[in-house]
Amino acid sequence: MSGALLAIRGLEVAYGHIAAVRGVDLEVGPGEFVSVIGANGAGKSSILKALVGVTPLARGSIAFAGQEIGGLPSHRISRLGLALAPEGRGIFRAQTVEENLLLGAYARLRAGDRAVAADVEWTLGLFPRLRERFRHSAGLLSGGEQQMLAIARALVSRPKLLAVDEVSLGLAPAILDQLFAVLSQLNREGLAILLVEQIASRALAVTNRTYVVEQGRITLSGPSRTLAADPRVIEAYLGAPLDDGARSAQEARP
Repeated sequence: MSGALLAIRGLEVAYGHIAAVRGVDLEVGPGEFVSVIGANGAGKSSILKALVGVTPLARGSIAFAGQEIGGLPSHRISRLGLALAPEGRGIFRAQTVEENLLLGAYARLRAGDRAVAADVEWTLGLFPRLRERFRHSAGLLSGGEQQMLAIARALVSRPKLLAVDEVSLGLAPAILDQLFAVLSQLNREGLAILLVEQIASRALAVTNRTYVVEQGRITLSGPSRTLAADPRVIEAYLGAPLDDGARSAQEARP
């Protein structure tokens, strides 16, 4: 893809002698919504950890917005416009919702950016439940509210690309409906999103393109609506074709 916002080439990640990611190539274009699906332990989260500088690369390259970022520390990658809502939420439980959001905008605040308050207000509009709990300790929030906070905290950094790791982890379907609706809205407004997700039906229903990871390798990739009808994906990850609601959401994608 020419002009890709994110271009990963030959990525390898290892933990000691154990290879977690093996020669992965992956791209996200400006304004795209791309998902990575696969079973537990397939290497999905390791790709994101390498992307944001949490885990070192064993080999390969990562280019973001035309700049090589492989090997850069996380704080420098964040300042380039790549934000992560991590698996397990990673919120600061002893801090309030407000403090968590301001920590997400730490680099902007240090630079004297006066638009942070407006962006915090914008995220509260996306997630009204956070407004109700604005002064509460984050550790008192429900699991769904904590996931909302993790996404909102990433958004206040004003990313060019939002990476989200396992948004569905431990959450009820009704909460997932809200979260995926917000992610879809953000993407329609122009934000590029890279979603790692174990519930394949959810990911395939809302994204433009999908990569399937098995044992650290990309085994399939293509338009999400095409993969949703692929017998190999149905057998391994769906169990049945997408239901009418998910199919309608997918057909609404550009």
